[in-house]
Amino acid sequence: MGKGMNIALIAAGSFIAGILLAPKSGKETRKELMDKANQYKGKAEAGMDEVKKGAAAVKDELADSAETMMEIGKDAAGGVKRTANRVKKEASTRAKIVEGEVRQTAADARRAAR
Repeated sequence: MGKGMNIALIAAGSFIAGILLAPKSGKETRKELMDKANQYKGKAEAGMDEVKKGAAAVKDELADSAETMMEIGKDAAGGVKRTANRVKKEASTRAKIVEGEVRQTAADARRAAR
């Protein structure tokens, strides 16, 4: 067990021993226990509210980040598409040039063979 857990157990044990050994009536002891329970319940609820607020903030931040990442992805995809189209056009142009050179070479070879 950690040091914090030991301290919490000692504190809880001391509190319970103090209540049980105190010269109070059962009714007073029960009331005191209920008061303490309500006090801790209130603290727990306040802590839970803080956790909920933090979780909501994280959720909103993650949603914003996801949206930003989607936009970046769309922009990147658009860039890839533009590059692919440019490469396709350039390849087509070069293919036509090579085709013309091949035809010219073939024509030159036929003339030389005559």
